[in-house]
Parts: sequence; C-alpha cells; structure tokens
Amino acid sequence: MLVVPSILDAVTVHAEGALCTRIATLQLVEDRVPTEIQLNGLPLSLRPGTLRAAIRQGPPGLVVRAIRPTFDVQLPPEVDVPGEHRALEEALARVADVAARLEGVQRELQAISKLKPTFPPQKKDSYVPHEAPLSALLALTSFVDAELGALNARRLELEQEHRDAEADVRLRRQRLHEASSSVRGERARVYRAAVLTLSGNPWPRETPAVLTLEYAVPGARWVPTYDLRLPRTLEEGTLRMRASIIQRTGEDWTGVKLAVSTAALDRKAEVPELKALRIGRRQPPPPRSGWREPPPGLDELFAGYDTLRQPLIPQAPGSGYHQGSPDVELLAEPMEQLERNKEAAPKGGRALAKPMAQKRRSVGSAGSAPSVSAPPPPPAAAPRPAAAPRGGSSPTGEYEVVSRSRGSMAPPAMDDESEEMAPQEEEGGYGGAYADLDGSLGGGGGAPQDRPSALPRMEPSDALLDYDRLALTPADDLDGRGRLRPRPSHVTREILALSAVQIHVNVLSFVAVSEQEVNSLWRVPTPTWTVPPRESAMHFDARFDLETRADVPSDAAWHTLPVLSVPVGLSAEYVIVPSVEARAFRTVRVENRTPYPLLAGPVDVTLGDEFLMTSPLPTMPPGSTQRLGLGVEESIKVARNTRFDEATGGIFGGSTMLTHHVSVELANRMSNRILVEVCERVPAVPSGFEKDIKVEETEVAPVWQKRTPLPGEVPVEGERAWRVVLQPGEAQTLKATWTVKIPASKMLGGGNRRT
Repeated sequence: MLVVPSILDAVTVHAEGALCTRIATLQLVEDRVPTEIQLNGLPLSLRPGTLRAAIRQGPPGLVVRAIRPTFDVQLPPEVDVPGEHRALEEALARVADVAARLEGVQRELQAISKLKPTFPPQKKDSYVPHEAPLSALLALTSFVDAELGALNARRLELEQEHRDAEADVRLRRQRLHEASSSVRGERARVYRAAVLTLSGNPWPRETPAVLTLEYAVPGARWVPTYDLRLPRTLEEGTLRMRASIIQRTGEDWTGVKLAVSTAALDRKAEVPELKALRIGRRQPPPPRSGWREPPPGLDELFAGYDTLRQPLIPQAPGSGYHQGSPDVELLAEPMEQLERNKEAAPKGGRALAKPMAQKRRSVGSAGSAPSVSAPPPPPAAAPRPAAAPRGGSSPTGEYEVVSRSRGSMAPPAMDDESEEMAPQEEEGGYGGAYADLDGSLGGGGGAPQDRPSALPRMEPSDALLDYDRLALTPADDLDGRGRLRPRPSHVTREILALSAVQIHVNVLSFVAVSEQEVNSLWRVPTPTWTVPPRESAMHFDARFDLETRADVPSDAAWHTLPVLSVPVGLSAEYVIVPSVEARAFRTVRVENRTPYPLLAGPVDVTLGDEFLMTSPLPTMPPGSTQRLGLGVEESIKVARNTRFDEATGGIFGGSTMLTHHVSVELANRMSNRILVEVCERVPAVPSGFEKDIKVEETEVAPVWQKRTPLPGEVPVEGERAWRVVLQPGEAQTLKATWTVKIPASKMLGGGNRRT
C-alpha cells in the first residue's frame, strides 16, 4: 500500500473539540492511479466516524470511493551503538583532559597568590636605616594582580568547558540507554491512520493531485478574551479580540490556519424525516429507504458448506454405523452406493438415495432426540424441495439430517452487549423471525399448518440501517448466517483491523491513555473572568478566523493568540453617584458595529503606555451597546450638599411638607473636555399609597431626565441623571429640589428625611 505523507494545514477549534484538516500531495506511481493510499500520523484521540476525504486539486475523474480508519506504529530511527560508544569514550576523555587542565590552573593560582615581599632579618645592635624598595614592591604587586586576573579568567573558561563536557557525557549515556533492546519497545509511537480508496484516470506527472482529510478530535477548547488600548483622553481606542486555546489532542499544531467557533462539534445536522399527514383511509407506512428484504432461498447457498462441515469418519470393522453428535447419528454409506447414485442421476440433477433399513443405535440418554440415518449428500447439492416439511422426513431423509442438527445445536454464549441487542435482533428480523421465512431452518419449529400462510411485513430497526456498524454473520451461526446484524458498540473496525498488525504493542492501552489525557483537559482552570462560548453565545453561532498562522502545542496549557481587530464605537463617559460615593468613575460606552457578536470575556485595558485593569465584558450582539468600567478618576472633584425642611401645608394644615434640597459641585481638573453623568434618586411612591404620599419635583437646574439603563444593567426606580459637559478647568453646580407631601398624622418609615 502506498503511504502518502501529509501535513496539518487548518484547525477549527469549537466550543468542545476541534476539526482538523490535513493536506496530502499524491504523485503517480508507474503512471497508474493507486487503488489504495494510507495517510499516517493522525492522533489517537480522533473520532473514527468523523473522517472525511476529498480531492482539492486534480483531474476531473479522480474521486475518493471509500475511507476507513486503522492504526500505524512508528519506531524511532536506528541508533549506531558502536558509534555512540566511541562518542561516549571521547566525551569521557574530554572531561578528563579539561579536569587536568583545570587542576593545573588552580595550582598556579595557589602558587602565585603566595607571592609576597620578604625582608632579611636585621640585628638590633647593627641596624642601619635604609630606603625601602618601593619600586620592587609595586612591580611584584602588579605582576601578581595581572597573573591572578588572567588565571581566574582561564579558570572560569575551564569550569564552563568542564560542565559542558559532563553534560555531553550524560547525553551520550542516555542515548546508549535508549538504544538498548529492552527499552526499544517502550519508545514505539502508535498513531491513527486513514486508508483511502481511489479511482480515476492517470494524469500528467508534473501536476500532482492534492487531497484533503478532515477529522474531529475532542481534546481542545477555547475562551474569548479582549485587549482594549485607550489614550489618556479616552477619546478613541482599539479593541482586539483574542482567543485563549488549550489542547491535548496528541499532535502539535504548528503553522496552521486557526479558527475558533462557538458551535458544538458533536451537534447533528441531519435533515429531519417529515411524516405525511393524509386524510382518508389508513394506509400502511411506506417502506424505509435503504432497506431490502432478505432474498428467498438464502439458506440454500450454504448447502455445500453444511456438507463439508459434517466430516465422514470411516466405518469401523464389524459395525454398520458411525457415531456423530449425541443427538444426530449418520450412517456411513459405502462408496459403491455413492457411485451408483451418481450414475443414476438424471441430467441436470442428481438421484436421491433410497432409504436403507440399517441398524441404528442412539448414544445419548433415553430422553435425547431420536437418531436419524441418512446418506450425506455430495458437495454439489441441488436445491431442496420447497414442500419439505420442517422437522419431518423427506423421501430420502437427507435434508432431515441438516434440520435436526441445527435444532440440536446449543445457542452461542452471549455477553452483556449481545444480551442488550437480543430484542433488537428479534425486531430487526435477523434472528428468529427471518429464520422462519422458509422451511430451511430447523429447530423449534412446528407443523406447516401451525404457521401463518403469509408472514407480515417486518419494519427494520434503526440499528439495521446504520451500515457502518453492521457485520455479516458467520456461516457457523445457523440462525442468522448470510444476514447483516449490528456489531457490538465496543467492537470497531480499528480493533478488527488489529489482527493484521503484526507488532507487539498494546494498542488498547495507548488509546486508553489518550482518552485519560483528553479528559484531564477539563480539569484545567480557565483564566479569570472567562466564560465558555456555549454559555455566552446564547442562540447564535459564530466563527472567527485568525489573521495569521499560529502554533499551539499539545501541552494542556492556555495559549493566547490574537484573532482580529474589532471595529467598535468608543465614547468616554464619567459616571458619578454622589449619594453613594463622591467620586467620578471612568466608563467607556462600547458599541458593537460588527456583523458578528462579541462574546463575554475579560478585557485587559491599557491606558496610554500603562496597564490599567482587567474588567469583564458581557455578550454584545451586533448593534448593541455596553458600558465598561475603568476605575476612579481623581482629576474630577465632586462635592454633594443637602438641606432638609419640614413644614405644615394644606388648607387646614392637614399635611406635612418635606422639602429636600440637593446641590452637587463638579470641577474638571483635566486638560480635555469631558462628559459627566450625575445620578440621583427621587423617592418613589409604593403602589397603594398614591393617595397619602405625593412627590413633586419643584426646582431642577439644569434639567435632568429619567435614566435609561443599558442592556444588562438593573433599572432603579426613581433614578434621575444630569448629563453635563465640562471644559478643562471648568466648575459647575447642579441643583435639585423635591417635596414629599404626607398627612400630618403620619410619618415616613425610617424617618422623613430622604437625602
């Protein structure tokens, strides 16, 4: 089989899992189109049912007829053991040489460091003062310093060389250890592979064909993040979308075209089957497409197999029988009788042997099935008569042997998977129901008059329409041979193909380890403020393509990659709620001007050249607007003053007038023009108290309006807002007065003062 190399070209990361696309270049071999090619190097974690192949570039007649998954084992290249031994010896010699030179330098350092000026001893009685040899002392000191500096530099070089030589020795020893035969089997790498069946006409050799292979892997996920860069004035900025990707698929994504999607990878996209609604008489349901009844006379195809399946044992001397199974006993017919039957056979058929009255003996217990004597038919068996009754005796008795032998066989052992599938077998019609379509199968059957004359039409189950999971029943299974039946779910084509792989590798253990690595991916914590795409995407799906090719290793770690620049509208606002806190908060109104949604996620805000903060951004559909908080602005000064008056009002003094005066002083200490929104709250009258309590806004300067909350913000009853523009260095005072009128005999809960 031709093995074609392939490279990973594109990856689309979904909310859970990824869709990978490989590209392979196919060259003609001996000017003919290869029937089958194999693409190796696929990860173990791929889902076999998601393999798809197509011709991206090639001649018009070249098509992919079929594709099936399999396994591939790759071993590392052979290691030259004698060469590695020589390299290890050279590395050891180099270590010894460097160590000897280093030891010599250290001895020289010790010797030179001991150089000091000495003076001869002087006697006290004959001591004569003389001039000190300063020039000699200075020359000695300079010499010692110069030599020590050079030797220390040489020592540092030798120490680094000694460390490198020791590392080389460790490397050589490790390579020799890996090259040993006892460890060689552990270094085998098991991969998935895809076998493609091609058909078409040859094409020019200078224009190769390009094939694409798609497959899905479960071990990948992503979450959106953003990067917002703003100037100090907050007048304009840029918002970039990023994708934090983590994958543990078993293969590194190197230089691939990356895309991220919010869609679910395992969501089915099949066209629903709509049932017709008819008015009138009830009609039988139409036959399901893709289903065909078993052909009549299916069991007659196995007559020769059944003949060869019953071996003829030579007759023992002095006995006229030969012992078979405990329930069936066959008499050995002499060869002369077989020859006479063969000669007497009419043209186009064969003569049936006459029943012979010979001595028979049962080997089983008294309650066992009666033994039957019949000559075995020759291999070329003619079709049996359709009128032969089940379990009865034909004129020659030869087909009765097969019938009784089938009925006497014990049913095969069934595991848990087979027991669950047993009801489907009966419904699907490949078990006992299809065994009674004709009178060929025996065992458990009754007389012909006990069976209905016409069998009702059988509706197949869904398991019989999944052709990828059907298997042909072997001929030894007498009840279902020649028919397709569902294969157990734990038996896949890849496991069945392992019988042809002649290697000593436990493939199932590799697959189990790969599944454990994929499952461990979901235990990795996500970055702060991130939201899974399926939770933030709501009722829509979107796909985002990265601008450049990227690398994502399979290391179960988060990797943040830039996706695209988002064209959004940014307008700076300063929000102040002086009744809660006398501070101004920077905010940016973000308007999504793109045709796709912006998913919820964290936003890293950079103000000027400094990182400011990380703030959460909610999901923004196209055309929506959200407010993003950026912290406190110290350059805006805020002061709030209140005054409360309580007086009696009304015609006869039966009401209490509660007057509240609020003034807010603002001062802009910034160098640019700003827009400030000051929020206040007027008391709201609860339902049912409109006759007793009345609130009147008497004086407001400048005029305020009811505040409209943005999507996602909680509305506050009675909220009012001033929207004022302050020039650099400008100060402004906002005033508001409202009166609460209540009966004189009552007071507000918690006190009459509401400022």
